[in-house]
Amino acid sequence: MSTLANTALLLIGMQNDHFGAECMLRSAIEAPDRIDDVKDRIMDLVDRLSPTPATIVNLPILFREGHPEINQPVGILAAIKEQGLFVDGTDGGSVIPELTSTDDRICTLPGRTGFNSFVDTGLHDHLTANGIRRLLLAGASTAVCIDSTARTGYELGYDIFVLEDCTISRTIAEQEMYCSTIFPIYATVINSQAVLDECDSMESTASAESS
Repeated sequence: MSTLANTALLLIGMQNDHFGAECMLRSAIEAPDRIDDVKDRIMDLVDRLSPTPATIVNLPILFREGHPEINQPVGILAAIKEQGLFVDGTDGGSVIPELTSTDDRICTLPGRTGFNSFVDTGLHDHLTANGIRRLLLAGASTAVCIDSTARTGYELGYDIFVLEDCTISRTIAEQEMYCSTIFPIYATVINSQAVLDECDSMESTASAESS
């Protein structure tokens, strides 16, 4: 059986406030064109994985108006509250429009109000029910939500794969440090092309078996 049947692509923070053309966070990102490059590669991956047995899960971060869920006076969450980001029901909090055409293929698990996608989302139960053992992580941001989710997934016993070209951090140096130094402690860092090659191999095998 293809390992894709045991694989889930986790889409973390694929919302307009992260990846939209007019997102407020662009000014905080070094070389902001990276946002569009990462988004394009993620969408290519979603398109290629959609016809396969792989599971695709969307994990947004959402707050109520006024961000009553955030009590931290400093740090990233405090900045999110101050800037009014990721509010449920707003354009900024909405999933990027590129993903709406694949709604029937993607399972969205709401409930996240922090960095870790396993908290308050039912993600672990969903993955277990679908026989998932391998996780591919994509989205934003590398040093916060990707890192927190990957660490918990590792502790829960999943095989963690961080897609270095489908994740984004504030600076290029930060992205490179996490991918070269931090993630290898508990995850495998790969390029999305490795997953695309796996899709190609699966398609070739299916074609050969049907001929």
